[in-house]
Amino acid sequence: MKTKKMGTYKKMGLILLAGAAGGGLVGALLGAGMELYGSGIASGAGNVLSALQRVMLPLMIAIGAAGILAGESCIWKMKNIGEELAGAEDEACDRLEYEYEKAGAFGMKANIITQALCMLVLSTGYSMKYIGTEASRNGHFLLVCIIFILYFAYAGFWQARYVKCVQRVYPEKKGDPTSRKFQKEWLESCDEAERAMIYQSAYKSYMTANKTIPLLLVVAMLCHLFFDTGIMAVVLLAAVWIIVMLSYLNSCVKIRREKLG
Repeated sequence: MKTKKMGTYKKMGLILLAGAAGGGLVGALLGAGMELYGSGIASGAGNVLSALQRVMLPLMIAIGAAGILAGESCIWKMKNIGEELAGAEDEACDRLEYEYEKAGAFGMKANIITQALCMLVLSTGYSMKYIGTEASRNGHFLLVCIIFILYFAYAGFWQARYVKCVQRVYPEKKGDPTSRKFQKEWLESCDEAERAMIYQSAYKSYMTANKTIPLLLVVAMLCHLFFDTGIMAVVLLAAVWIIVMLSYLNSCVKIRREKLG
């Protein structure tokens, strides 16, 4: 006996109703929680911020040191694997290329994550209200800013070194990392298999962003509603969502137009 499938519009309606009911329940629970514990949550958040402001300097030093250690170990490992690749047989070549790619990915992830963490740490005191206080002077905020700038300079040079390291092993890879056309030149120098991998990875990244950004947007809206965190986070996330969507859709139309000649 065949089972009748639910229609698309009916299913969508039920999903929207379930979402509205869930959102209402979450809002009610958060509202009740804020009535009972709102002052305690606000006080706790203030204490956490104050604690972070007091340890900004050691945190920034620790993150910068971790980033440099990860970056240098990655470059060292890539150079060693690159030397092995030069004289490797076909059977060992695939394994070494995987290890090379893995080492490079680890270094890039460490580079980006430590930069993001540095920005988060700096943001705990990056306001005119804090900079003019006695706590800012006692916390050596200027030194924190100097370390922040120096580490970002290192991160930028490290990325250029990473590209040059790859180009030494794969001289067919073209592009100057300081050029605005670097991504285009690099992609054009890749073979079909590498391009297919890049396209698949890019599409997965797009899908991840398309699922994550709306969720973060809702979180930002709820935080603004209950904690008065400001509308800027909502504006920026909405702008990023629009840019990602427009970029993908415009690219699809452009590729289709190019195929038509």
